[in-house]
Amino acid sequence: MKHRTGHLYQRGNIFWLQYRIEGRVVQQSLGTTVRDEAEEKQKAIMRPFQAADLASAHAIVEAQLRSAESKAQAAADDAHPALAVADAWAAYEKATNRPDSSERTLAGYYSAWKRFTAWLTKHHSNKTTMREIDAGTASAYAQRLTADKLTASTFNQHIGLLRLVWRCLAKPIRGAGNPWLEIAKRRAQKLAHRRQSITPEQFDNLLKAAGDADIHDLLYTLALTGQRLVDGIMLRWDSIDFKRKVITLNPRKTARTGKAVFIPLLPALADLLQKRRDMVAGNLAFPELATDYKHDASAVVKRIQSAFQRAGMTTCDHRPGIKRAVTAYGAHSLRHYFATQALAAGIPGEIVKRITGHSSDAMLEGYEHVDAAMIGKFAAKLSKGKLPAALPAHDTDIRKQVRALAKKLNGKNWKTVRAALLATSAP
Repeated sequence: MKHRTGHLYQRGNIFWLQYRIEGRVVQQSLGTTVRDEAEEKQKAIMRPFQAADLASAHAIVEAQLRSAESKAQAAADDAHPALAVADAWAAYEKATNRPDSSERTLAGYYSAWKRFTAWLTKHHSNKTTMREIDAGTASAYAQRLTADKLTASTFNQHIGLLRLVWRCLAKPIRGAGNPWLEIAKRRAQKLAHRRQSITPEQFDNLLKAAGDADIHDLLYTLALTGQRLVDGIMLRWDSIDFKRKVITLNPRKTARTGKAVFIPLLPALADLLQKRRDMVAGNLAFPELATDYKHDASAVVKRIQSAFQRAGMTTCDHRPGIKRAVTAYGAHSLRHYFATQALAAGIPGEIVKRITGHSSDAMLEGYEHVDAAMIGKFAAKLSKGKLPAALPAHDTDIRKQVRALAKKLNGKNWKTVRAALLATSAP
């Protein structure tokens, strides 16, 4: 066998050894700038080859290469340690490739992350780095979520969050892949879990059971705009074009997309909002509710739930196979009510979706052309006697309005209050 002594050469000042084993060239740094030291290392490295047969020589080469790769990996780990589970959330928050989520969405993500790390600490405390979490660990956690009887939607949200974290942190994790990709999504039992739709009769009863003028008017606004609770509560006067009969909003849930929704201002709602504008100060249509919601959103939700309950509609329901109660009726039911009644009025489904502000690409496909002008035309069409009976005209309790105006009456605003009283009593 030839070339079993190898030869020395230099890269810069460092001596390297090159030798050939049956056509295979091996190059190895000797880590010294002194020739005598390099020659001694050369002899030590080449000595086993000089006495070995061909098979043994190849085995020696493979062992040396594996040793070199192991040392290189160890050095890389020392220079850039694998991402620890304990540091992963902070790394995710700082990641430039993660979605630009709202504070509320990020808080929900963090809650799901804490649930996972608590489980990991309890059942797999030896796995402290992200790359140690493999497909088997992911499968075990998915089974735990299923055993805890999470709804399909919540299960999918938890697994989706973990997939997202692994995808965004793939480089610092330095793992073999994303272990959560193999976890199948669960199909939601939509018929069993969705909120109950309400009928026009139930809506009438709900308005009568509202309890106070603010909640009454808010429920009415939600029902005739199809918007989410927070967007109804935070409705601003500068978002309402009474002349063109259009409301323009940037829904809070999809605010990062910057896409506005255009809502037809139906005649009955325009009448209600005009009267409110004469009665409240500032740029908010529901200033007191907005203040309460910012302070404690759950308190406002409870007031709305109480109205549904007084109207004979159960707000929570316990379903077989579901650990926690699900919402049967609530403010979101009015969003469904709007869509149902708008479709019944002949408004095309594409426009209904655009009005309600659905954000998925599949929902929006084909109707990006809908704009404020088109929505205004529909509002004008409805105002010419084509408002469906299922969307009732404004029917506020006159006595409640009179009492509210009377409380505001003073020597400075008596003319404004007088005009509002006359408008209230007008046929």
